[in-house]
Amino acid sequence: MAWVKMFKKPGGGLQKSYQPGSMLSLALSKGLLNEPGQNSCFLNSAVQVLWQLDIFRRSFRQLSGHFCLGDACIFCALKSIFSQFQQSRERVLPSDSLRNALAETFKDEQRFQLGLMDDAAECFENILERIHLHIVSDTVTDGCSSKSCITHQKFAMTLYEQFVCRCCGAFSDPHPFTEFVHYVSTTALCQQVERILAKNERLRSDMFGELLQAANNTGDLRSCPSDCGQSIKIRRVLMNCPEIVTIGFVWDSEQSDLTDDVIRSLGPRLNLCGLFNRVTDENAKRTELHLVGMICFSSKHYSAFAYHTKSSKWMFFDDATVKEVRNFTFNPSFGSKHPLPFTSS
Repeated sequence: MAWVKMFKKPGGGLQKSYQPGSMLSLALSKGLLNEPGQNSCFLNSAVQVLWQLDIFRRSFRQLSGHFCLGDACIFCALKSIFSQFQQSRERVLPSDSLRNALAETFKDEQRFQLGLMDDAAECFENILERIHLHIVSDTVTDGCSSKSCITHQKFAMTLYEQFVCRCCGAFSDPHPFTEFVHYVSTTALCQQVERILAKNERLRSDMFGELLQAANNTGDLRSCPSDCGQSIKIRRVLMNCPEIVTIGFVWDSEQSDLTDDVIRSLGPRLNLCGLFNRVTDENAKRTELHLVGMICFSSKHYSAFAYHTKSSKWMFFDDATVKEVRNFTFNPSFGSKHPLPFTSS
């Protein structure tokens, strides 16, 4: 799920399918092919969300120089698809070039191989990491400060973790790290919702970040660094103001019965001060992000929802099928089994 800061709030059941013939239909209706046996739905969903993320799309289209890896160049393959999205009059486009580049890049790890189903969240995250490598050619993803690296400039959450004992005051050394997707357990999230409802309290539309933080801290206890006998929780501190925040839900099993509970917990807005124990960046303290994309998993198949800012419409992408989402309200919002981007533009 992706969240961004937007000037218009998303609005938006599945109804009208766009037909070719107008500039609006060209902008919204391009699907991606997934022939029998290709199993490319996980990749197609990730690409559709990336394309609809205005901040990422505009920045990526401006980049040209990169470290090219030929048949394994994910940068070139994504550039090609984005160019076809913009210029082609075809309603459905192939994603073979990117599928082949992924397979070639990760052949030694036997991931994202041709014809095999893979994980959309990992695909989304690895595309971002490979773009960093194509731009910076540095295998270290933490601490990248290159202004041309849109992976870090747009998506990176610069964090540190630390244990602080409120009883004796002892604390551990801070552990800095960078993440592009903030993963949360659905089981822990639902437990937090149940805890609030058990108190006869209502779920506020602005408390989604707080629920995610509480879920991340569930059961995450350590012994006091000075061995005073206290069990203390880890504190996660955000030090920058990311323009795009992506949340990935981790499910205990594919047959989880928590789907309805997760859907009830979701909210369309995300405050960074709620998501983390502490935020040091002043802009991040004031930032409210809005849900703009979702990658969903059901019946061993991936699809995606994305918010189109120019038309103020939600769109549904299921490989070659593209439909407008109408009459959609976040009360509660709808859910996903994999990444949700929130962005800022």
